[in-house]
Amino acid sequence: MWDLLTEKIKSILSSNDLLENVYNYEASDMSGTPIATFTPSANESDYSTTTENRRVYAFNIRLFVNRLSGEQNEYNADAAMRQLVDSVLDDFDKNHRLTGLGTKTGYCYLYLEALPSQWGYAGAENNYRVAELSLRVHFDVDINQII
Repeated sequence: MWDLLTEKIKSILSSNDLLENVYNYEASDMSGTPIATFTPSANESDYSTTTENRRVYAFNIRLFVNRLSGEQNEYNADAAMRQLVDSVLDDFDKNHRLTGLGTKTGYCYLYLEALPSQWGYAGAENNYRVAELSLRVHFDVDINQII
């Protein structure tokens, strides 16, 4: 499911006009601004019934806006980040069913949690304004059908 979810998340982020680049890995040499990176961060599993498990696949989405020095540039970076985070949250709220997501045999998509975010700074000299969004997708998995 990781690969199918990665494809779907990338397609949602790539369709956002505010993002210049989207990486589905932690890029060491990012180009453009603003950009997004996203990576798997965790998964959870628990028994639901004697034949079904509940699985949660989690991703961290990081949004970066280049933050140049100077009061006006710093203000502009924060303003751009506010707009970008709202836009990305809207994208996932509008597509909370992850329309078009392929699934594997035995996997039943349940829901996508609303995305919380935390904000901060990144880079050697705080040269990026960053927001990290937590994306969590829930499935029921029929253990008798998985291949």
